Amino acid sequence: MTNAWTYQRADREDIVELASWHGAGSLGLKPHFHDESQIVLVLSGSRAFRIGGATVTVPAGHAALIPAGMLHAPMTMSDEETVCLNAYVPAGRVCSSVRIIRFGQRLRNVDEISPEHVSEIADDILSCAPSHPAGCTDRTKLGIALTESVAPIGAIAAGFGQSREGFSRMVSRELGIPPHTFRLLARLNLARQLLRAGAPIAAVAADAGFSDQSHLTRLFRRTFGTTPGVYWRG
Repeated sequence: MTNAWTYQRADREDIVELASWHGAGSLGLKPHFHDESQIVLVLSGSRAFRIGGATVTVPAGHAALIPAGMLHAPMTMSDEETVCLNAYVPAGRVCSSVRIIRFGQRLRNVDEISPEHVSEIADDILSCAPSHPAGCTDRTKLGIALTESVAPIGAIAAGFGQSREGFSRMVSRELGIPPHTFRLLARLNLARQLLRAGAPIAAVAADAGFSDQSHLTRLFRRTFGTTPGVYWRG
């Protein structure tokens, strides 16, 4: 068992990248979200997440869809050996809720499932999930305001007719985390995107707003389960 995440590019238009994990117990990851929709395929064992105040459990032979931008907290698993494969699909293939489907027999390792099979599972689970309604929800507006503006939190709060404290409470209620934490996760997702494009790690740290490479490395590993260097080589 490796008890570590391994990332690899999928070289497919319908899958941004794949990540596999083989281990038991805690994954050691902090609550986070992705710019892509995440499809979790549990080949053996089980996985569990805390999403929106509820526990979502994914048993072996099942796949779960976590929509892009949805905050989720991986939970500590039992000592049962678990093998899982995450597929990250473009956010353009949107959905609005967590969905779980059964995809087949239990498998022992990720080599037993082909990229084509992963793509078929992605199509199945995305087709059963409803699309976002037209227009922006309050949650979407908050996310856009926090990620597309470099203005201080207080200035953004004023744009929503709120005090800084009231705005922080609203963001925590709607997004599940305070404004500064949401912005940090958005910067980590930007770093991930830049690393996939092959940018040097030091340049990624600067472009994504981190004080230095070690600062990026510490937070990246805590959030995504690997270092920027290992991820970049994937």
